[in-house]
Amino acid sequence: MNFGLTLASGDDLMSHVLPHKVLHDPLFEIGGIKFYLTNHVLMTLIVAVAMLIIFPLVAAKVKPRGTAAADYVTRGKFAQFFESICEFLRTEVARPALGHLTDRYIGFIWTTFFFILFCNLLGMMPVGPVLRFATGNPHAEHWGGAATGNIAITAGLAIVAFFVIHGIGIKENGIKYFAHFNPGPWYMAPLLVPLEIIGSLVKPFALCVRLFANMVAGHLVLGALLGLIFTFRNYGVAAGSVLGAAALSLLELFVAFLQAYIFTFLTVLFIAAGAVHEHEHGEHENHDDVEEYGHHEPAGLEHAVVREPPHSKTLP
Repeated sequence: MNFGLTLASGDDLMSHVLPHKVLHDPLFEIGGIKFYLTNHVLMTLIVAVAMLIIFPLVAAKVKPRGTAAADYVTRGKFAQFFESICEFLRTEVARPALGHLTDRYIGFIWTTFFFILFCNLLGMMPVGPVLRFATGNPHAEHWGGAATGNIAITAGLAIVAFFVIHGIGIKENGIKYFAHFNPGPWYMAPLLVPLEIIGSLVKPFALCVRLFANMVAGHLVLGALLGLIFTFRNYGVAAGSVLGAAALSLLELFVAFLQAYIFTFLTVLFIAAGAVHEHEHGEHENHDDVEEYGHHEPAGLEHAVVREPPHSKTLP
């Protein structure tokens, strides 16, 4: 509801989702290209700082204080909330796909999810209108916004995911990783290799566009709905717009979590596709089961024949 509250200013709808300069002077210049601090870049910096502050505090609450059972209980509802999300991502999202590689790369998975989630949630807050009201500066109205509603930000996330996906694949499989670009026989390589290369480029592109489109669409619909108040200037329309905006804000809150989950889930699947082989995944799943339950069934037990003892003869 960041920009929908201020449509009475007469600005067009798109101006509330486009990037705006926070500082008039560029931060630096490279090759004649000027780089400015925009509201979306500012939001990503705020999210990065918030994560650097929040998660060390959460980790301190999760860390055991001693050896007793009570010392292993996470302290505080705030830390328990984040711990439950992290545990869900680890056990329900990453482990089924990555298997034994889960704990090796779970840090990247957690970081991706929470960075996108925080950007989405921060974009829902009316930062700009509050700053304008507090400072009286009309320029401060555009200092907020959803960073994930900027195609450059989502493209940056997708590029990072692209290099991580292929980097992990090369790290885990070496030069053999490139063999998966030709999953068929050698004579099919002229057809399959170009298709696989295109597919590897389409995957991050889909991640980028999906996140960007969903976040921008939600803000535009919400802004248009609230804009009806200033168009018709009718109490009935105003009541309907406010109720609709409230319901849509709840939906947008759900979408903020959903899009962070989808981006993270698909990234995990893309990593697993190149780094984990099916037979290795099955072997390590069996190994994890042994570690969890502490025993193996004896070899060949499933083929054993259970013989009943002979019936004792009874005398007449």
